[in-house]
Amino acid sequence: MKTNYLKTEHGARLFSALAEADPESAVKCLKRTIGKWTKEQLLQFTTGRREVVWALEKTAMWRSLFADSARLLLALGEAENETWSNNASGVFAQLFSPAPGPVAPTEAPPQERLPVLKDALDADSKERRLLALRAADQALESEHFVRTIGAEHQGLRSAPQLWKPSTREELVDAYRQVWELLHHRLDGLPKDERQQAVTILLQRARGLGRIAGLADMVINTIEELSNKPYVKKKTVLTGIVSILHYDGKLMPQEVRQRWEKLKDNLTGSSFSSLMKRYVGMSLLEDEFDEQGKQIGQIQQRIGELAQRTLMENDLLQPELAWLVTTEADNGYRFGYELGKRDTDFSFLPLLLKAQQKAGTNGSVYFLGAYFRALFEKNQNRWENELDALAEDEKINVSVPELTLRSGMSDRAALRILSLAIEGLIDLGQFRMFVWGHAIKKLSEGVFKKLIHCLLGSSNTDPIFIALDLYYLYYAYGKSKHILPEQLTLRLLTHQLLWQKSEASRRSHREDYHWTGIGKAFVNRYPKKSLELADKMFEHFGEQGTIVGGFHSRTQAVINEIARQRPEEIWTRITRYLGPPTDSRAFHIRQWLRGGKFFETGGDGALSMIPPDKVWKWVDEDIGKRAWYLASFVPKKLFREEGRICLARELLVRYGAREDVRRNLRANFSTEGWSGPESLHYQTKKQQLLDFKKKEDNENVVCWIGEYVSSLNQMIERARIEEEREDL
Repeated sequence: MKTNYLKTEHGARLFSALAEADPESAVKCLKRTIGKWTKEQLLQFTTGRREVVWALEKTAMWRSLFADSARLLLALGEAENETWSNNASGVFAQLFSPAPGPVAPTEAPPQERLPVLKDALDADSKERRLLALRAADQALESEHFVRTIGAEHQGLRSAPQLWKPSTREELVDAYRQVWELLHHRLDGLPKDERQQAVTILLQRARGLGRIAGLADMVINTIEELSNKPYVKKKTVLTGIVSILHYDGKLMPQEVRQRWEKLKDNLTGSSFSSLMKRYVGMSLLEDEFDEQGKQIGQIQQRIGELAQRTLMENDLLQPELAWLVTTEADNGYRFGYELGKRDTDFSFLPLLLKAQQKAGTNGSVYFLGAYFRALFEKNQNRWENELDALAEDEKINVSVPELTLRSGMSDRAALRILSLAIEGLIDLGQFRMFVWGHAIKKLSEGVFKKLIHCLLGSSNTDPIFIALDLYYLYYAYGKSKHILPEQLTLRLLTHQLLWQKSEASRRSHREDYHWTGIGKAFVNRYPKKSLELADKMFEHFGEQGTIVGGFHSRTQAVINEIARQRPEEIWTRITRYLGPPTDSRAFHIRQWLRGGKFFETGGDGALSMIPPDKVWKWVDEDIGKRAWYLASFVPKKLFREEGRICLARELLVRYGAREDVRRNLRANFSTEGWSGPESLHYQTKKQQLLDFKKKEDNENVVCWIGEYVSSLNQMIERARIEEEREDL
């Protein structure tokens, strides 16, 4: 076969089919072709690549062809250019799964796959070694086996006899060989690959440790890893705690004792060791017993350590270097317990000095909790200490977070605001006050100063922060403050919220908060709400703005305005509605029409507009507006006392026009469904016929007849297609 033929869609498909008929010849062909290509040539191999990978997945199933097929996949994986999971890399790794029987990837037993794995792990190519690590990870899987079926079905050939262990020892030996291969190669691997290999061993330890005959090997390896300079004891200890917590009761006593001993050795008994275990680590397993019942053991331990710190003052100094960094996972708990016990806060100068030297991974988690205790005992001193820190250029950037983690007051907020105005901290730091309810403790005057500062920014992010804080202060729950008129309108209509920009990236939270504030504003100041409506219609549906996209959450605000002031809203709608139409008019039509793609119909905002106003608008230019209205009138036929069916009324008034009937059919046909297509159309047809039974208007009867005729054709076509699919 010519090399270029494999690079064509037709050639690759033909090859894939021939590979099922004669897999031996297919592998020989690939060894002569892609097996001799350079890495650069394989990287450029796109068209036909999918079919070749699929073919190799099939040929690898045969025991005699496994090694050659796997090595060809390895070469393709080294020059990977696909991103989906079943690319050459993914298929290669999956070949080493010890899954048995129907979920096995091949006939070849694990011991015959091992040489390929060894060669890949010892390769000069980094890409090949990384693929070998992925494959080794798969080879050590002991619990969850999944394989997409299909590759075993190859034309009329008998299905391969997929591997399954003949004895339990065969499976145990398969795991042991891969584990030891990875373990013995650790020291020779580059740093990043070594860490990946360590991670694999630690993550697979729990599953393999359950298997009789492997527990000692796993424990020995983990113990050895704990003494390696490149392995963090914290990571090893985390894994051991998890193993004992979830599997301890199921272990033989001697195995559990070995794990317990290793855990105790890693934990240690010195003050420093216990600090690193209980203050340096925050584990879910520490919070619950083996039955899932919450326990207070960890809190008790931390309290004891805090008390011991007070009794022996010199114990804390050696621990401060890591306590003021992100390494102290439970630093907040310890800091609070220490602060509660340190009645005169004698440790404060020492803690502040350490925090100043914290470096790039510094964290005020520990110090913030200590300051919380200070706030609760002596708020005046708390204020004075933060005033001093605000003047300290080495630590003033941490004042906002220290405040958040310890307390809140008007003076504290003004302090942070002053730092922002002076440019010493970024306005973005105010985002942290979105979490919790500290912001609600501020007086309204101070809060407004903060909002004015944020709204004065020329960047979008502070405006979003202002939205979040404003919602919490005025609109969330039962606020004791009355929503201000002018400031609220200024926030809701801020130009940066309506500026189309790629840099404007909002979360759903900001949309939610804008909507909550907007609805509260409309209900409190209904007359002013029309100014907000003008802004919304001006940018309706415009991507990158607060009202962008289909079915935006923010449409709830304009819905509320329309409900309260429908005539004024209709006047504004008609300014932008068209025809002719543009993007804005299209989105307004969708909003008026209501309903989402998979819904049969919804009332839509048009149902809130007085019908006589709508008909008056149409009558001013029937030729252009009657058919246009038919395209977005809510697609719903109904009879209900006290309500007007706009679709029916449209037909009564203008249904003699063919363009109106045609557009209304198109409107009702814009939809989605689940299940058989023919059944969907049949149900729809029956609903129309049921409605027709009580209908006496000639235009409506005519439209239903035309639509039913169209549906009959669609039903017939759908049934034919469904019958073909069933063959």
